[in-house]
Amino acid sequence: MSVRFASANHPARRLGWRAAGRGLIAPVLARAANDNRREGSAEAPAGTAFDPLLADALRHFAVHGLAAAEVAVDLAAEARKRGDANGQDHWLAITQMFDRRLAARAGRVLEPA
Repeated sequence: MSVRFASANHPARRLGWRAAGRGLIAPVLARAANDNRREGSAEAPAGTAFDPLLADALRHFAVHGLAAAEVAVDLAAEARKRGDANGQDHWLAITQMFDRRLAARAGRVLEPA
């Protein structure tokens, strides 16, 4: 599965683009809304803290696609060989975000360093 990025300025996403093409109304762009919380803002709902592990998992998925869980297990095994317990735990946590059963099996096989 590939990730496709599309411009927010695409003609198909213009509201009333057919009428605007005929000169009946002025075109209005449909704007994308950013619902990210701003630092220090009071309007952010409680419990919406930023999760850096989720961001790492999404970046990993963007690079490896549907094989992301297996690659994360391989990276956890490499971290175990290096004796990097924190790296191993990090990659196992990322694996768990993609596939809980695979993470449980890998956790049993790759016992903490």
